[in-house]
Amino acid sequence: MTRFVRFMLQSLRMETLLSIPYRWMYRVAFRQFGAGSFVSPFIQSVGLDCVSLGSRSRISRNTRLLALKAYGAQVFAPQITIGNNVSVGFGCTLSCVNRLDIGHDVTIGDNVYIADSHHEYSDPQKGILAQPLLTGKISIGRGAWIGYGAFVAGDVSIGEHAVIGANSVVTRSVAGLAAHAG
Repeated sequence: MTRFVRFMLQSLRMETLLSIPYRWMYRVAFRQFGAGSFVSPFIQSVGLDCVSLGSRSRISRNTRLLALKAYGAQVFAPQITIGNNVSVGFGCTLSCVNRLDIGHDVTIGDNVYIADSHHEYSDPQKGILAQPLLTGKISIGRGAWIGYGAFVAGDVSIGEHAVIGANSVVTRSVAGLAAHAG
């Protein structure tokens, strides 16, 4: 092995090397892929043609990016918009059947779950997966910070520069410049 190849393998992580061809594939697959953005090749994705990613944003490994166009007999037209300079941590789930807007300069910690829908539970005779999805809209304002392990679901708006504490459950809107924990 040449010294150059050995240097490259030692200096660069495998993820970085794999991101080179994936970047080209992501530019084709995403609705919009901003300049200087990084998406790990180790994500799970559905419906990337419904996802717009701003400039200098980062989606880390083990993230699930799901724009679901159908569930059972239901048909959806999902739209995920991720602004500029957004950081999505390791192991997050971003699930959308209607609309998910993430503003500029937002930081999303590791293992955060964000979904604009939840299962209806009107017929206890049916299992939860046989129940239809109820849709909402998620909006996360500029500069917000979503802490580790937070759960955000339903029809929710998180204001600009709001802080969501680690392991918090958010099912109602949070005002800008506010902190929510619990």
